[in-house]
Amino acid sequence: MKTYTWDERIARAEKLSKEQPETRQLLDVYLKATRLQKKISQSLPAEEHADILSVLKFLPELKALVKELNSVPLQKAFDELGGDQERWGELLMEYWEQHEKTGSPARAFLAWILIQPYAQHMMARMSVQADAALPQCPACGNPPQVSMLREFNNGAKRSLVCAMCGTEWETRRVLCVNCGEENKDKLPVFSAEELAQARIEACDNCKTYIKCLDLTKDGYAVPQVDDLATLALDLWAHEQGYERSQPNIFMLPAE
Repeated sequence: MKTYTWDERIARAEKLSKEQPETRQLLDVYLKATRLQKKISQSLPAEEHADILSVLKFLPELKALVKELNSVPLQKAFDELGGDQERWGELLMEYWEQHEKTGSPARAFLAWILIQPYAQHMMARMSVQADAALPQCPACGNPPQVSMLREFNNGAKRSLVCAMCGTEWETRRVLCVNCGEENKDKLPVFSAEELAQARIEACDNCKTYIKCLDLTKDGYAVPQVDDLATLALDLWAHEQGYERSQPNIFMLPAE
């Protein structure tokens, strides 16, 4: 499966930021964060077992990013950790091992900025085999951020993209990734004409949904970027009573 490069993500975000004023602010935050993540990724050694704590040398750049974003919750979270590398190391290990149990969304965001390039770097060097019935990433065990549809024969095949390391793996077309529901009558799909590259794959059993990026409609879509560019679909889904199975880190409330 395809792994999207940092440059592909940046180029797509720059393009959509110019074209979509309604999501420009969110995409600009993504761009600033991704440019730092690209630097972190490029600093990691080619060996398979890079030291997770090596990303802490980018704390000065992360501090500058937080200041540039002008976010009170992010600044507060950063100041609480300060320059204490031991505390930062504990946060990174907690996020790496448990993902969601890092306390505030602001701390989770800071941890994700540093950890995600490391996770992608490490998992790209692993050989994994996926079970299409399982919703967890076959590389790092984390949940999917989005699903994707790609052209296949006379139809399309479905895959999932990991929220942590970006690994993409094939899955079944009719399956709720949250509760395992297989009854297609309980798995409605919603879309909007003005956002043709995305749709909502919902489940009426557990009342959750996952965003699907449809490359049969827009072959230039990049999952990490187009997920943010189609925020309107998430807002609509929440109004209908559905909860996203795995929130995008950039969409989490600041507090």
